Amino acid sequence: MNEKNTQKDAWIALAILSCLALITMYGETMLIPAIPYLIDDFKISYNTSSWILTAYLVAGAVMTPIIGKLSDFYGKKKYW
Repeated sequence: MNEKNTQKDAWIALAILSCLALITMYGETMLIPAIPYLIDDFKISYNTSSWILTAYLVAGAVMTPIIGKLSDFYGKKKYW
């Protein structure tokens, strides 16, 4: 692989990682303002609603390495 292809691949990887970080931040900023509405709609206490954000963040932290491993496993194979 020549230097030009390596630089192009590095920029593509940087763009993908930047988009993933942006998507995560948007997900969190959409969830936090929605918590008061979830409290009203589901008739839960404020203390219980704090578990919503906690569960979201824990699920994201747990799924990140799992999805990474799956992408390593399935991403290296050619399908056609």
